[in-house]
Amino acid sequence: MMFRIKASLIIGLITMPLALNAQNSAAVAYKTCLDSLKNSFTLAVQEWNRLIPPHNRKAISLEAEAKEHPEFRDSLLALATKERQIAKDYMPECQARIDSIQNEISALNDRYALTAEEAFPYFRRRKSFDKDSLSAFLKQASPEVRHSKTGAALRKYIKHRQIGQGEQFKTFTCFDQNGQRFDWNLCKGKKVFILHDGLWCMTHGMDNTLLRKYLHRLVSKADFIPLVLVNCSNKEELRSAIEEYGLQEFHVVSELQNNLGKLNWLYNDQVTPTCHYIDEKGIIEFISEGLDPDYLEKEFLKIQ
Repeated sequence: MMFRIKASLIIGLITMPLALNAQNSAAVAYKTCLDSLKNSFTLAVQEWNRLIPPHNRKAISLEAEAKEHPEFRDSLLALATKERQIAKDYMPECQARIDSIQNEISALNDRYALTAEEAFPYFRRRKSFDKDSLSAFLKQASPEVRHSKTGAALRKYIKHRQIGQGEQFKTFTCFDQNGQRFDWNLCKGKKVFILHDGLWCMTHGMDNTLLRKYLHRLVSKADFIPLVLVNCSNKEELRSAIEEYGLQEFHVVSELQNNLGKLNWLYNDQVTPTCHYIDEKGIIEFISEGLDPDYLEKEFLKIQ
């Protein structure tokens, strides 16, 4: 199970720039507070990974053993249930700590958003505002913010109706590590699972090959297209991500728009990862904030 991360708060914090004309004292205070909260968040995530995933992995292992050794099935499943319960018992406290830090970051962004002359806090937290309020923000913002890439993405979000579950998926331009456009015709008539920028979240503090192994197991059992879409700005960054996570055998692409692409403003993806489950007719069956393996395997791919 994946902990909830508010994409409005964490993604891109490291690269969030301060405007050159911001008051130095405010900029320093903002950066100091932000660095402290990022460190606290890292520690909270490490605590989550230390306490929860090992028990879930143990449960999965025990359940696999139960299938291989039916004579010990009941006892093995009982142990697996116990391991899952231990993980579940740790979750509320760990999640509360993560939520608390995220709320502090949210308050910090609200306080210093205009001082920092940056529209990111508003774009990241767009679900928290109605579109009239976002339009008012843009009107009041500096010319630098209004004409920035983030300001442009925010205007697109305001102007367009967002696409959701039950609707036809609309393709968009994205590129592979060689700078070549991804051919969406490869997906025609196929089930498509889009994992949007979930690499760091799925493997934080763990084995970077976990996603590759998981996808490899799925494609060996079901006919579908797994498409990993990375938020980055150039093909070198995309190539680095593919190499780091060992995903050379899969379709890994990027809009090369960082966090400002169509999956962000047209589909309103805000959580890392956000997953889209698209059927053979191109209809979005389901969108999940975080990977939902039960839905993916049992409902979408029908893996028994």
